[in-house]
Amino acid sequence: MKLVALAFSCLLLFSMPAHANDADTLKAMVALANKGDAEAQYHVGMMYNNGIGTEQDPRQAFEWFQKSTAAGDPLGAYKLGCYYDGQGAGIVALDSGQALKYKLVSAKAGYALAQHDVANLYDKQGNSEEALKWWKMAGDQGYPNALFSLSRVYSAGKGVPKDRSLSYAYFKLSKIAPKKNVDEFGSMLSKPELENAEKLVSEWKPHPTALTLKAKSGFAAAEEHLKTSKN
Repeated sequence: MKLVALAFSCLLLFSMPAHANDADTLKAMVALANKGDAEAQYHVGMMYNNGIGTEQDPRQAFEWFQKSTAAGDPLGAYKLGCYYDGQGAGIVALDSGQALKYKLVSAKAGYALAQHDVANLYDKQGNSEEALKWWKMAGDQGYPNALFSLSRVYSAGKGVPKDRSLSYAYFKLSKIAPKKNVDEFGSMLSKPELENAEKLVSEWKPHPTALTLKAKSGFAAAEEHLKTSKN
């Protein structure tokens, strides 16, 4: 049984000791990656990134993410963007322009976390319209931080008319705040506002893309890719 999973985020994990099965998986994945398989190149990058089947090696991870991105893998592009967004200290210079460029590739392909990150990058630029667009895309997939950001946007009226019903609905859907905070927020709404918000919450359903689901499946996605590549 796998003791660790690939974390599809910009955070580096602590190195974990290599296990025999993980080392075998890495060896097989490298062989597939060397044949030009873009997804395999991404998985190899993640294994070096997180120290799975090998010692953690961010520099090698970065090189594999470059190869994966060049070959057209959107998750590889996301991770490459992460390295330009601060994860690659000592490997590559911080570059928000490059971070946005590569994360946009992944965001356009449908990855919720990339969409959220892109929204944050646009928000830092003061581009409220683009930030809102990408937060909505990530929020529609059910990404909690994006839903929370949408709550803040509609509460402050940042680039949109203030809407307390929408703000409360997104706040509740994010499930980030404790219940008491959600209840306190709800108590500030008028009865019609609260009824409208609760209706929005009850009717809402997340629609994650296939790419987001693949990313969330972690190491299982790497194992499945190896399995299908043999068929």
